[in-house]
Formats: sequence, structure tokens, C-alpha cells
Amino acid sequence: MSDPLDALFFPARIGVIGLSSRPGTWGRRVVELLQAGDYAGELYAVEPRDPNPGLPVIDDLTAEGHTLDLLVVTVPAESAVDVVGRARRGGVGAVVLFSAGFAEAGTEGRARQERLRAAADGMPLLGPNCLGLISKPAAAEVTASAYVERPAPAPGPLAIVTQSGAMGFVLAALLNQRGTGYSYYASVGNEACLHLTDVGSYLLERPDVQVLGLYVEQIRDPAALARLGQRATELDKRVVVLKAGASAAGSRATLSHTAAVAGDHLLFGALCRDAGIVMAEDDESFADLMAAAQRPMTLPPKPRFAVLSMSGGAGAVLADRLTARGAEVPELGPRTRAAVASLELAGVAAIDNPIDLGGQFYRSADSFDALLAALDRDPSLDGIVCYFTFGDHFLAEYRKLADTLAGLRTPGWLIWASPPVGALDGTPTGVVHSSIASFTRALPGLVRDHAHSPVDQGPAAVTADAAARAASRLPREPGVVTETLAGEILGELGIPYVDSADAGAPEFADLSAAGGLAAATGRGTASSPYEGGPFVVKVDSPDAPHRARLGLVRLGTPKADVAEVAATLLKRADELGLRDARAVVQPQLSHCGELSVGAIRDPQYGPALVVGPGGARAEATGEQRHVIRLPATPRTVRRVTSALAGQHPGLDTAAFAEVLSLVAEFVVRAPVVAELDINPLLVRHDGSPIAVDSLIVLSADAAASPVP
Repeated sequence: MSDPLDALFFPARIGVIGLSSRPGTWGRRVVELLQAGDYAGELYAVEPRDPNPGLPVIDDLTAEGHTLDLLVVTVPAESAVDVVGRARRGGVGAVVLFSAGFAEAGTEGRARQERLRAAADGMPLLGPNCLGLISKPAAAEVTASAYVERPAPAPGPLAIVTQSGAMGFVLAALLNQRGTGYSYYASVGNEACLHLTDVGSYLLERPDVQVLGLYVEQIRDPAALARLGQRATELDKRVVVLKAGASAAGSRATLSHTAAVAGDHLLFGALCRDAGIVMAEDDESFADLMAAAQRPMTLPPKPRFAVLSMSGGAGAVLADRLTARGAEVPELGPRTRAAVASLELAGVAAIDNPIDLGGQFYRSADSFDALLAALDRDPSLDGIVCYFTFGDHFLAEYRKLADTLAGLRTPGWLIWASPPVGALDGTPTGVVHSSIASFTRALPGLVRDHAHSPVDQGPAAVTADAAARAASRLPREPGVVTETLAGEILGELGIPYVDSADAGAPEFADLSAAGGLAAATGRGTASSPYEGGPFVVKVDSPDAPHRARLGLVRLGTPKADVAEVAATLLKRADELGLRDARAVVQPQLSHCGELSVGAIRDPQYGPALVVGPGGARAEATGEQRHVIRLPATPRTVRRVTSALAGQHPGLDTAAFAEVLSLVAEFVVRAPVVAELDINPLLVRHDGSPIAVDSLIVLSADAAASPVP
């Protein structure tokens, strides 16, 4: 065997330890299912208590001459560690360990799992606390699950690796319901030795696997998952993942708005997008994506579809759902429209797109083939979708239509709604769906935007130099860098930043004096348009990262009231016991939009920018946010900038992209930055961005970190 995991998936000799004569026990079930599944290799009872186990016996696991490819362990956790150690010493190729009572069972269980890992000492071990594996090419169903006793479609080019055995079999069953079979299944359980990505990488390299599906509850190595996605792209294969678990942001203490919203799901989604991995929304979409991705074709990011239906209402619904998914259902071009109009199609109600075939389509089957051919010749179309219902009396016709759609130059699909039982069996792979929802759920698995293709160049030299200079100004102590210094650092970085001044500075005493606010700050010009007010007055203190929540920000302050408002806010700060409090004054800028640009340094996923709504909506749920994993590439910055331009018409995309690039490089150059907020970043009426508030949080490593 060329790969150590071959012993798991292609075992010629399997032994079961812990085998009992009692019906329904795990060891007995494994043996029964292997025998019922026509496993052709050698099967042994290892060190059985029953003198007549019904199998050839290996009395001593460590004895010479009885080397096993795979040992299935069904003994209690307390005994399993010793068994695994003896299996390794006896030359066993790999182990499947069903037993629970390890890391999932608290402190004692975690210690036991560490001993288990040491006992395996590099020998491939699946589990513990798993439901085994299935390798259909080897007829090896190494599991006790009753699911495998169900009738199933022929194996297809799919593999499933799951951190939950039960959920994994549910996903496999949903695939089977779609007439789609898989070839490999593995439940990794606690991942004591073999991780989800280890098994996934092995299966992805197999020539009989085209699509790898993963069910994930916890990612222990995000970088390994990213490499898996990148390798799939190199092999022209697909990876589909269903991730369980809500945002984990609430489980960590945060000071910035960005860290408060940057939960596991948001960062995981960014990792998958960058690696070319398709994320499923739920179990049904997982099955639809897996089934559709078998087909060796891809669609552009905004595909254009021709829609044909035997129901005008269904065609309209399908067109609406496609549009909601980012696709287009365009008007047919003049040449295609003329070709369709020239056909003798009985009962056609409309030749617009969607094309309403009416209920008598079967009376002109030959003309219908010509219709598909006309659409197939249209180079502006990326796909053709037909919607037909029931078909109890037209099974042969519907199946022929599915075959025709599968053979077109332009990818085609048949939505066969409410089909008779078993009607979809044997239809072309990835072509037939049983509902509009099933087809539209599958679309993300068919689209490739190549955002994860070869990485483009890094930051320009001027950006890198500015980031290095700004990073050198960071304090050497951990904690909060308030706006007074944070604004200066970001301004030096090159971020457009509003003029600010200390309300207590002598130069600020008379705003009407020559130079006014610009003179007080040393930034801006004497001709600044901000001199007439209104102004924003706020308290700056390391103890008040969210000062608006404490009532320490006053908007719309007239020029004449600045001093009085500053005094009132400072009194409030004193009552709250805030350290180093000072009053800061800024012009209140008119604007047409508010954004936030922030950064976090996640212990699992690494550094990232998070861009989203600003101001009071910075932490609002249900808002769309964009993640840029660092180091950033110009392509990713352009993608996020383009998305935001759609939400903020008139946004100066070049200026905003520059802001993102500068902040991204600054965070890369300053590893002591744990969190960063620019909130809000205003969008002015001319489209230019300007920051009006900021916060930087330095990690405990700041004191030991060298100056950049």
C-alpha cells in the first residue's frame, strides 16, 4: 500500500477486537454488515472471549504472521489505549476506534485521549467516538449504522468526511434520495490522530473522487482546510462544506466593534471563499450542491439563463429565484427570438424569456428539440432550464429531455417537479432536480469566479513604507490606543482623517481666530470649510472605548457652546472615574453614508479586515459584512470595494480601495495590533471617504515586540 490511509479504505485483512456473540453489539454489527456487503477480504476475530466467534481467530494481536491491514476496536475506552498500543507494535496498518469516553468526556477523557495518541504513535487511527467508514470500491462497510442496510444508488464520484457520524449519514441519505450515490464515507469523531482535513486530502487525491463533502463542527487547522480547497482547484475538483455552530464572537472579550461582530461563521466563510470551497446553507443545500458539482462544468459569476416551462407561473417563480441568486434571465436576442418564433410549437403561450410552453408541449416534440437547439446556438446564454411537472404518462419523454439537456453545448437542466417515485433514478448526473429550490440551492456549486485563482501581486512599495512608518509610532505597552493617538497614526498611514483638537488647548479658545480648527490641530488648512460648525465634542479616555454608550459624545454642538459642552462631558467622565480623560473637538461633517473598517487577529483564522455598516449600525445583526483575510491581495480589495460601491452609489472606489490596502498592510506590519476600528468612515457627498473616529487595541506582546 503506497499511502498509509490505504489500510483504512482498501483493507485486505480486517480484524475485530471486542467481538461478542450477543446480537446488536457493535463488533457483531460490524461483522454482519461486512459480510452482507460482500466484503471479499479476510475477516478475523481478534482475541475473542467467545470460543466460537464464527470467524478465523487471531489469539494474540502482537504475534508474528497475523499482520492486519485494519483493526476495528469495539472495547471500552479504558481498554482501548492498551489495544491501540499493542496494535501498533504488532504491525497493524490502521485502526477504527468506535469507543466513546475520550476528549468529549471531560478532563479525564482528554487525558485518556492524549495517551491514546501516544499509543498510536503515527499509526493511522480513525476516531475515537466515531461511526467508522465506508469504502464502496473495496466493499468495506466498517460501521454499525443501520443506514447502510438501505437500498442505495450506484456509487458516484463523491466522498463525505464528517465530524458527526449521525449527521454524516443523514447527508448521505439525502444524496441517495436525489438518486446520487457516493463512493467513500468517513466519520472522524474526536480526531485524536486523523483530522478531517487529513482524510479529506487523501480522498481528494483519488481519481474516482470528483467532489468532496465535509460536515464541520470545529476547525482545528484552518490553514489545512485552505490548502485542501486550493488543491481541489488545482485538480479541477470541488469541495462542499456544511458548517455547524453559531458565531463565537460572544465567547471572547472584545473592545472594538469589529471584534464583536467577527464571529467564527464570518471568518470561516471568508476562508472558504478564498480557498474556492463552496459553503452549504443547510443539509438540503449540501445534498443539492454535492449532486450538482459532479457535473464537469462551471458557470460565470452572473450566469444568463433561458427558462422554459409548461406553467407560466412556475416560469415566473423560477426566474425570480434565479435573479435573487445573482443570475439573469435576459430577453432573447433578435436572432434567437426569430428562430423560436419560426417553430411550430403547439400551445405556446409566450416566447419571451421565460418561454411559456403551455400544457400541450408534447404535441410538438420535434419542434421542441429544435427550440432547444436554437437556444443552444445562442452564445449569450450560459444555461437552459426547463420546468416540467409530474410526468406520470410521459416518463420516456421526460427522460429523453433530460438526456438531450445533458448533451447540449450550453449546460441544461430539467426541474422535474413532483416526479413519480423512482423516476429520477438513472437520469443524467447533475442534470435533473425535483424542485425550483433544489436547483437554485445548487447554483453556488456551479459558479466559479476564480477569486481563489493564482494570487496577484502584494502591496505597492509606497503602501508598505507608509505602513511601516505608522507601525513604528505604536506604543510599546499593551492596551487601548485612544483616538487622539490612533487618529494621528492613521493619518500618517495615509487615511483621510477629520481635523481634531483638544478642547482645552489655548489655540482652540477662539474658533473665529485666523486658522481656527486647522491651526489648533496642525492638520488641514486655514481655508478649512469646517470653521462655522456644527461640531462634535467627545471624551477621549482609555477606559471608554465605546464612549457614545456612556453619553460622552455630543453631536451638533454650536461653536459658541463648545467650551461648555466639553466641561459637561469631562464632569461626566470624572463621575465615571475614567482615567486620562480629555475633551476632543471635531467638525461635524455632512455625508451620505457611514461605513466601518476594522481589523482583528483571530487565534484560529489569523488577521483579517472586516468591512461593514458604520456608526450605530456597526454591531447590528443581519447586516452584510465583508471579510478580507490578510495579507490582502488587490483582487480581494477590488471585490469588496465593488460590493460596497453597489450599496453606496457614488463611492470613490479608488480612494476607498486605498484605505483598505493601507489598513491591511498596517495590520500585517504591526502584529501587536489585536483589534482596530475605524468607525465611522464617512462617505462624503463627493464620494470620498474620511475617518472620524478610531480605536486600536494592542496585545500583551506589544512590550516584547521590536519596533518595525
